[in-house]
Amino acid sequence: MRVNHRVRALLLTHRATILLIKRVRQGDEPYWVLPGGGVEPGDGSFEAALRRELKEELGATAEILHEVFMTEDPGQSDLEGWLVQHHFFICRLLGYDLSRRDGPEFLDPTKGEYIPEEFPLDPERLSAVNIFSDDIKTFLVANIARLRDYL
Repeated sequence: MRVNHRVRALLLTHRATILLIKRVRQGDEPYWVLPGGGVEPGDGSFEAALRRELKEELGATAEILHEVFMTEDPGQSDLEGWLVQHHFFICRLLGYDLSRRDGPEFLDPTKGEYIPEEFPLDPERLSAVNIFSDDIKTFLVANIARLRDYL
């Protein structure tokens, strides 16, 4: 079976928040995702792919601390027949500048909006946010104290 690798950042800020990206698409309820995306052939490592994705989506730089967990699921639509592995890394945001975003998703208006939004590391607050996916949301809420240790 072919494997498609994805990388995502649990992007912690110096303000004791986590930065998520609000996805707004016509006809869908807004939802929030962790920054990141697919590993490309030219990426030398998962960390290199994550650095590239953070630059593309946020114009951001971050200190990548370590991979914290990985999930697998069967691919959907254009990845049908693939196994998709999602690698999640704890990161400290060093800075970002939205004017430096340059990902391909910003060239296609049908992809919708990508709006960065910070949330306090508070289980009640994160529980109320429509975070994709349930596995990520559960992990974040259950590990707030652990995430705060990285600040």
